[in-house]
Formats: sequence, C-alpha cells, structure tokens
Amino acid sequence: MRFSAPRSPSTSPERRSSTRKSRASSSQRRRASTFGLASSSESDVDEVVDLDSDSEESVPESSDSDSFCYGSESEVPPLPPKQKKLSSRPSREQSQIEDTIAAIRLRTRHHDPYEEWEREMKKDSLRAARKNFNDSEAQFLQYQTQRRFEDSRRLAAAFKQDEMQLTQKLDGLRLQQQARERTLHEKLAERNQRLWNRIETSIKLEQEKEQAKLNELRRNREEAERRRKEEEEKRRQEEQRKKDAEEQKRREEEEARRKNEEEERKLQEEKDIAIQEAKAREQRLRAEKAAGMTTSEEDWKEARKNLQIVKTQGTRLVKATANLKPTWSSGRRAITAKIGQLTNDAETINRVSSQLVEILLPTQRPIPPPVYTALLSALAKALILQAETEITAEKRSAIPLAQVAFNCLEQLEGFSEVLFAKITQRIGPWAVPCPTPEKDFDDRPWKDDAEVMRVHGYRSGEGDVLETQSQYTDRVKGVIRLYFSVLKITPRKHPLKKMFQLPKYWTWMARLLGSRTLLAMPLGAEVLYSKFALQSLPLWSFVDQILAVALEVLGADALQIWGHQFVKMLRLIYDASTEGLGGGKVLGGTSPDGIAARARVKLEVESIIKGGQ
Repeated sequence: MRFSAPRSPSTSPERRSSTRKSRASSSQRRRASTFGLASSSESDVDEVVDLDSDSEESVPESSDSDSFCYGSESEVPPLPPKQKKLSSRPSREQSQIEDTIAAIRLRTRHHDPYEEWEREMKKDSLRAARKNFNDSEAQFLQYQTQRRFEDSRRLAAAFKQDEMQLTQKLDGLRLQQQARERTLHEKLAERNQRLWNRIETSIKLEQEKEQAKLNELRRNREEAERRRKEEEEKRRQEEQRKKDAEEQKRREEEEARRKNEEEERKLQEEKDIAIQEAKAREQRLRAEKAAGMTTSEEDWKEARKNLQIVKTQGTRLVKATANLKPTWSSGRRAITAKIGQLTNDAETINRVSSQLVEILLPTQRPIPPPVYTALLSALAKALILQAETEITAEKRSAIPLAQVAFNCLEQLEGFSEVLFAKITQRIGPWAVPCPTPEKDFDDRPWKDDAEVMRVHGYRSGEGDVLETQSQYTDRVKGVIRLYFSVLKITPRKHPLKKMFQLPKYWTWMARLLGSRTLLAMPLGAEVLYSKFALQSLPLWSFVDQILAVALEVLGADALQIWGHQFVKMLRLIYDASTEGLGGGKVLGGTSPDGIAARARVKLEVESIIKGGQ
C-alpha cells in the first residue's frame, strides 16, 4: 500500500501544470502495475480489465498540456460498475495479456524527456565528432602540403647550393687555366725579348764602334773650326760689348726717366681720386649724420661691440660656469637638430620656429640671462652655417631659412643685434658694407695678419690652412642671400630693428656703389694696410658676384618701392659692368670669375628693367 502527503497548491501556473502532469503519470503507473498482479477471483480480473479499458479514455497523455489530475487519491471518484464479461481463457492468462497490452499502450503513449535528451545528445555528439574528424583531416592535409612545400624548397636550396659550388669550382679551374696560360705567354714573351735584346745589343755595339770613329774625325774638324770661330767671335763680341754698353746706358737712363714720369702721374691721379672720394665721403657722412643716419663705420663698430658682448657675457661666461654649461649644451644641441629638420613648407616652418622660440623662452622655468645670450649666439650661428652650406648648393633653400630667422627676430628680444653681429663675424664687413677700419671698435690696432683675415671673415681649416677664395666667395654669397631674404619679408606684428628693415637694402647698395675701393681695388690702403703683407689676396674682386645676389633677391621689389631713383642706381651698375669705373678699372677686376659675374650683373639689371616695364 502506498502513502502520500498532499502538497500545498503552487502559485505558479507552470509549477501547478507540471505537478498535475507528474501526478497523472504516477497514477497511470499505479494503475498499470496492478495489471501485473495475480487475481484470486474472476470478478477481480473483470474489474481490472474494465478499469484498463476505461483508463484509455479517462487518463490523458502526459504530453497534453490540458490534462487534468486530482490533488490526492481520496478525490478520485469511484469507477462506475460495469457488467462482467465472461472470457474463454483462464483468468491468470487473461490478466497477463491485459497487463501486457496495458504496458505496451502506456509505453507507446509515455513521453520521456530523458530519452529525448539522450537522443539529442547522441546526434550532437555525432555532429561534433564528425566536425572534429573533418577539422583534423584538414589540418593533416595542410600539414602534409606544408611539409611537402618545405621539403621541395629545402631540396631546391640544396640543389642551388650544389650548383653554386660547382659553378665556383668551374670558375676556379677556369681562372687557374687562364693563369697558367698567361704565365706561359709571359715566359714566351720574355724569352723572345731576351733574344731580340741580344741581337739589338750586338748591332748597337757595331754601330757604336763605327760612330766612335766618325765622331773622332768630326771632333777633330770641329775643334779646328771652333778655334777659328772663337778667335773671330772674341773680336766681334768685344766690339759689340762696347756698343751694347753704350746703348744699355742710354736705354736705362730713358726708362728711368719714363718710369719716374709714369709714377708721378699715377700718384697724382690716385691722389686726386682719393681727394675726390674723401670729399664725397665726407659730404655723404655729413648728410647721413644730418639725416640722423649712422655711417658704415659706426654700424661696423656697433656690430663688433655686440659680438664682443655676446662672447664675454654669454658664451665664454656660460662655458666657464659649471651649473650653466649643461643647460646651454642641451639647448644648443636642440637648436642644431631643429634647424636641420627645416623644409620648404609652411607647417614645418611654423613648427620649427615655435620650437626654437620655446627652447629660448621656456614656459616652465626661465633660463638665466647669460644662457639666453649664449643660446641666441648658438641660434644665429646655426642659421648662418645652414646658409653657408645649403643656400650655396640650392638658392631656394634661403626662403624657409629666412622665414624661420624672421620669426625668431620678431619674438626673441635681442636676437637682431646678435644675428647681425654673427653675420659680420662670418663674412666680415660685407654685411655693412664698408672698408675695414685700421683699428677695432675699442681703438685697438690689429695684432697680425691672422687677426685681420678673421675680421674679414676668412676661416682656417685643418692645420690653420686658410680657405680658398672660391670657398670664401660661396660662403659670403650664401649669407648675403639669407640677409636680403629676411629684409624682403613684410613684418606682421611690429617693425624689426633697423639693421633688418627693408630701407637697409638701399643703404647697402648706396654704400657699395659709393666706394671705388670696394668696387675695383683688389686690396688697397682702406682695406688692408701696408704693415700686413696681404696685397696678393683679391679680397674685393668678387664684388660683382655679391651685386648679382643682391639684385636677384631684392632688385624687382626695390624697383617697385623706389622707382626712378632705383633706376638711376641700376644704370650706374650697368655702366660700371660694361664701360668700367674709369682709369682702366673695371667692376670686380679682370679675373675670369669677375668677367662671368659682370655678365650675370648685366643680365640681372636687364631682367629687372624689363620686369618693371
């Protein structure tokens, strides 16, 4: 007998439905289990058979969602009585048959989730196993393909190596054979040469013997003839010597008189020219002072003074101070790296300019004044060195370099004086321009020739060897092109210092064209002095090349600004290039470089005039 306690009804519909299904299935199992028990009476068998037949109609299938079940066995109503049927079989056999039929019917109607899950698991396992088998087969095929490819590549490499070894061996054998053949040819040629030398030696010995006999006879005849001619020549030379002595004395006296007259005339002409230039220069200086302008000598001395201040209060002081030198060294290296990254596009120019200004004016902590002055000198030197190297090779590289220099001049206090002083140091008085004075800015005379050459901008290489005139000329032209390119840029915020304003171009041209010393004399009293034996250096012989650079950079702009006055200056330059400066002197000298540069000056003047029409 089976006991059960009633469950409390669930609030969930799903829970209640599942509970009902489980109870219905258990009731079916209980009813089915009775079919397997033996009955003692025929009435029991009939009752069981009738119950089974009714259960087919009254008990729903477990899979039907609308099935109904009772809460307990006490709620199940009794089955209605049925009429007993008689069977021809024994009751026990009839009971077994009915039990079997009921079990089969229950088996066919019962839905087991576990068996469904087991069937699905078998299908999934079969699919997974089949997929794993296919993947492993594909990997194995790929591995076999890769292995065959590697084996073929290794065999090909081995075959290639064997082929190279065989080729090298054949080449070695070929070279050995050629060497042996060359050795045999040399030995054969040497043997033939020895034979021919022996033959020629024998012939030469016989010829020398015959020639010696003939020479002996000829010498005897010549000796007799020579003695006779010597006696006659002595008499003639004695007479001629007396005549030549008298003629030489007369020519010497005439040549000395002519030279004295020529020297007196040249000295008088040079004195007159010097007096005229001195008067003109004095008038020009008085006019410049009256107009509030500075003279070329004053500009040069100011630049030399600023250079001395930068050295003493900047670079030298920083190098001698241990706690300032690391800051200066790191800033100088950063400046050199940034200048080297410059290219001709607006973004790079603005970026490099901002980075250079940030190096000298950091936002976090300001640098000490001596380090700032030393870094200004390092920045100016980097710009000038870049101009000396890149602008000489490519003229267009002056544009981005000049723009960066202009941006720094606008934003860095004191950079104008430092840059102009460094330009004067690197190219001498060409930035002013003016003849080099006899003394320095502090009235100190020059010590020796080496100092004079440094003041003029000449540089020494290894072993204190002075650079060539061509190297010096290229450097000066590169720096002058950078200087004039800076003058060409229009200020955006405020005007720059006077040495970097556009009117300085007119001043530069007027000073250059107003000095015959700078235009024509290779070296003179106003350039180098007699106590320095340097008259052989054609220092100012390339003035026409500098003029060509000045006209190429700013000639057209100057014509638009000064108009007719600049046309007069261009006419003066053109006349100096074609007709000379008077007194047999020409612009830039008579060297081949001077002739070519004068042609370039004439072409530039013609191009500017045509462009302005």
